[in-house]
Amino acid sequence: MDIHSIYLRYRFWILDFFKGSPIGKPYREIKVFDKLSFADGANKRERKLKQLLAFAQTNTIFYKNIKSYNLTDYPVINKQTLINHHKEIEVSQEVIPGQKGNIYIQKTSGSTGIPLEIPQDTLKRKRRIAELKYFGKRVGFNTHDLLIHLRIWNKWQTKSLKQIQKENIIPFDISDMGESRIKELCEIMKKEHVVALRGYASVIDLLATYVQHHPQCFPHLKIIISVSETLQDETRNKVKKYLKCEIISQYANEECGILAQEIPPTKPTDNIMYINHTGYYFEVLKMDSNEPCAYGELGRIVITDLHNYAFPLIRYDTGDVGVLLPPNERSKGYPVLGKLLGRKLDICYTTNGEPFSSMLLSRTLKHYDQIIQWQFIQKKEKEYCLKVIMQQNCDTNKYLESAISELLKVLGPDAIIKIEQVNEIPVLSSRKRKPVINEWKNGKYTQQV
Repeated sequence: MDIHSIYLRYRFWILDFFKGSPIGKPYREIKVFDKLSFADGANKRERKLKQLLAFAQTNTIFYKNIKSYNLTDYPVINKQTLINHHKEIEVSQEVIPGQKGNIYIQKTSGSTGIPLEIPQDTLKRKRRIAELKYFGKRVGFNTHDLLIHLRIWNKWQTKSLKQIQKENIIPFDISDMGESRIKELCEIMKKEHVVALRGYASVIDLLATYVQHHPQCFPHLKIIISVSETLQDETRNKVKKYLKCEIISQYANEECGILAQEIPPTKPTDNIMYINHTGYYFEVLKMDSNEPCAYGELGRIVITDLHNYAFPLIRYDTGDVGVLLPPNERSKGYPVLGKLLGRKLDICYTTNGEPFSSMLLSRTLKHYDQIIQWQFIQKKEKEYCLKVIMQQNCDTNKYLESAISELLKVLGPDAIIKIEQVNEIPVLSSRKRKPVINEWKNGKYTQQV
């Protein structure tokens, strides 16, 4: 039991109470709503949606000519739409319900090539914090337990010493993740009795791989929350085997907040994500039209944020693609996100034009222990490149020939696969690492995954 964490937790909620519970109220509302079945929550969900649409019609230039509460009567928008029509969507501060002080500006990282600023009102901002606390608790992380946040910490993304102490967070910069830096991370985890990690899947993979070759124990570590990148099966398995803790994948974006996440205990090949219906109205639409997808059909993830009144996000195409599946025994009647394939432009295709998940590559390449790290690139319709970092002193040709043989079963027998041995896999400026890249942009979208 960590007395310091308990003290900080109680202190936070007591201070919040005396301020009028700006975070406690949305936290409790999320908790109650999340326990409702699909049928029991229908009226509440539709009421929130209708209130948002009515507000947008009355208070924005962009939506003023739409006189409907039917969501399908609203246009599907994307980042470029938000940039081109920013002033027409932005709401005047004096008409925003519950607004106190200045509007908060949430900046996106621009990992899709399109940076964006999203205004968020006071109540939305507080709710976003409440979401972090509630959905963290759902996966075993209690607010104010000691957490290491793995990301780039620069002059734009930083925390003051006071914030660090209040939140009980250790910011760990991942600009350089060489072996000495990973060793330093391990030492901090042991010395400080760290309970949780939050960061990119690729960085978590580097940590698990290091511990695989330099065995050590982290008895206080309970949960790892993987964000922003696809969590590969081999990373999940390595975490459970060598770090000996649970790891879950969380789907969130900077424009809105937490959209979906896995719930422990996770199954090795399941990858089911449970949607945050308390805050967002989800649609999965066809790749080439705004018609809804059937269960099991690959489509564009489109969301409506039910709580941002400073800048209504209605039918916002996130740029991500996924597959919606029917309700299961844990989802209380709600559909679940069966597959999250990442950015639409990074989907790769077999030689027959069928899209496939990077998980298929992961489940093939995980059997080759000699491959330390890999990146898959589709160059042309039937031409592919697999970049690999190999262990030293292994029979490279033997293993790579076998890997090509297995990949042909995934991609098609007429696939042309080039394997390139490298010393480093490049990362984006955000330090995100893309396991799959499509440099051939004219792939044919098909209906089933």
